[in-house]
Amino acid sequence: MQAIVVQTLGDPSVLALRSHPVPDPGPGEVLVRIEAVGVNFTETEKRRGVYNPPALPWIPGDEGAGVVEATGQGVDRSWIGRRVAFWAQRTSGTYAQYAVAPVNSLFSLLDQVEFPVAAALPAQGLAAYGLANAATGLTRGQSALVHAAAGGVGALLVQLLQRRGVRVFGTASTAAKQKLVGELGATPLPYGPDLPQLLRAANGGQGVDAVFDSVGRATQADSLAALTLYGHLVFFGESSGSPAPIHPDELYGLNLKVSSFWLAADPPERWETARRELQEWVVSGQLRVTLGQIFPLAQAGDAHRRLEQRQTHGKLILLPAA
Repeated sequence: MQAIVVQTLGDPSVLALRSHPVPDPGPGEVLVRIEAVGVNFTETEKRRGVYNPPALPWIPGDEGAGVVEATGQGVDRSWIGRRVAFWAQRTSGTYAQYAVAPVNSLFSLLDQVEFPVAAALPAQGLAAYGLANAATGLTRGQSALVHAAAGGVGALLVQLLQRRGVRVFGTASTAAKQKLVGELGATPLPYGPDLPQLLRAANGGQGVDAVFDSVGRATQADSLAALTLYGHLVFFGESSGSPAPIHPDELYGLNLKVSSFWLAADPPERWETARRELQEWVVSGQLRVTLGQIFPLAQAGDAHRRLEQRQTHGKLILLPAA
């Protein structure tokens, strides 16, 4: 098979297309012929060696969609031939024509969900679902700020919060991205030192009940300043660097709460309902999946460059070579 095989860590040029053996599914795993690959920012961090550096050689990617070709020991053979999508910490790497994945991570795809859309749902869809429904419990009439609201998780989270009746504000770095945030039904806001004031002016003079922050260090102070009494700051990423330690003295004044969310902390079985509901909402038009650019697998380096340079919106997808 053809795969992106990384021999040394570094810039996007290390993402080279090479010939590689087709992996064998182990116990509890399936072999998937990959039709579409979801690209995530964590893969750029691993490629640079700044987050969870992988053992080399390494095929990047934990997210994909395709058709089950074979099953490992203990897996029901009825999976063979079924259209699936998945995200899992333990895969053989999805930047490839074939990958193995745990059977308990699989989305059983509805016929109406096309592979590129399916590849955008597992990591970011489940993360957004978990943020809206597990990490927080916002109710109708409350308000929230979503950072990077035009990104893959952000755009989905905006919509899932609105399903709960939450008034949503979303930051984005360019006018085009702010336009997308507005089209999703949120109030778009720019980054900058005036963000907390702009937010309050747009929210009747009040802070918000929750802030969802995937940016980290660069937005940390503004995130805390945007909260109202008993507000909740949820970190779920750190694209600008790790957040600084927070002293309780920063929280007492408004009884603030700070927490984190990581999709992999929960067993995959927890998200069975989410896998079904996300697809149903996409098919019914209640959830819009924003696809950014689609690249052939050989251009994975270009996809990483655009992601690192913040030149993207929505989800980047790779299509394996025929």
